[in-house]
Amino acid sequence: MQTLNTGRLGVAAQAIGVAQGCLDEAVKYAKERKQFGRRIGDFQAISFMIADMATKLEAAKQLVYKAAYLMDIRQDATLNASMAKYYAAEVCNEIAQKAVQIHGGYGFIKDYKIERMFRDCRVFTIYEGTSQVQQMVIGGKLLKK
Repeated sequence: MQTLNTGRLGVAAQAIGVAQGCLDEAVKYAKERKQFGRRIGDFQAISFMIADMATKLEAAKQLVYKAAYLMDIRQDATLNASMAKYYAAEVCNEIAQKAVQIHGGYGFIKDYKIERMFRDCRVFTIYEGTSQVQQMVIGGKLLKK
């Protein structure tokens, strides 16, 4: 289980890295792109999407940090590693989707980094145990007698 925990923590860390890249690209684009004489980031809908992305990314980071800390002090990190992997993978996909939405049609053009990151993040919900496997581990740990 320790090996699985380490792998899951690694995947979670990768997911928050890609999610951070997506957020960074979305913020950069929202500051540069103009519509109707204004930066698109000045529109409430875009700023709310960015706020949501940043908040969920921070929550994912904290889950990863806690799992890493538990592993560092040689405590059972099974529950926390699964939570970190599950949440970070799901949030990475959500953040990437919103970043593509902010980019509009440019989000699907290979000239923009976000197109590659959108494709790259999908695997995080699959390897080292799918999101559903993580839910089984989390539920099993919480419901164990």
